[in-house]
Amino acid sequence: MADKIAVITGAGSGMGRAIAHKMAANGVHVVLTGRTQSKLDSVAGEVAAAGGSALVHPLDVTDPDQIQILANRLASGQVDMLINCAGDWLIKSVDDTTPEDLNHLFAINLRGPYLMTQALLPLLRKSANASVINIGSVTSMESHPMVTAYTAMKSGLRGLSGSLAAELKPDEIRVILLAPGPADTPMRDAASPGVDKSTLVPAETIAEMVWTLVSLPRGITTSDFLLTSLRYGG
Repeated sequence: MADKIAVITGAGSGMGRAIAHKMAANGVHVVLTGRTQSKLDSVAGEVAAAGGSALVHPLDVTDPDQIQILANRLASGQVDMLINCAGDWLIKSVDDTTPEDLNHLFAINLRGPYLMTQALLPLLRKSANASVINIGSVTSMESHPMVTAYTAMKSGLRGLSGSLAAELKPDEIRVILLAPGPADTPMRDAASPGVDKSTLVPAETIAEMVWTLVSLPRGITTSDFLLTSLRYGG
């Protein structure tokens, strides 16, 4: 994987951070994107200390102009892997969900991956073995109360992934949805303090699966992957 480049959104913590470490440990140059410069700098420092290579580029995936600036910055090269990991969730009843809630979840969980893929597509086409991995959610495959708005957006991401996979098949760009169950991340800790950690998927395990998917030989792909703890009750 020497000379390969991976762009990772949401790379400042949680799954994105773990994916960045896994990629860098295997010789991939990682482009770390996210909203918080200090978090990205911290991850880049960790990667460098472990002997890896990282470029920090702060951006908000809800802002098309910021995404285009990233694409312009990388335009002289190629992108081999795009990992759309940035996201947010919401635990709220249908009654209490506001239009602003819906707009926010749509912008970060669905429009963001769409715009990132669209902007970086010319660079992905330069790769000999390109992958787009969209980090989805178990909620796109099973139903739960109080997360209706979030579920709608992650279900949309599942549909987006399937349609992109079909559209980009002639370019031999694989597009795969990885749908983890509840994950052991800072966002989960903040939302569900005291949760039984044995029911959660470690972020490092998710990173291992991402690495497996992007390491598939050219011309080979797969589709939706569900990844949960055996103790997850659904």
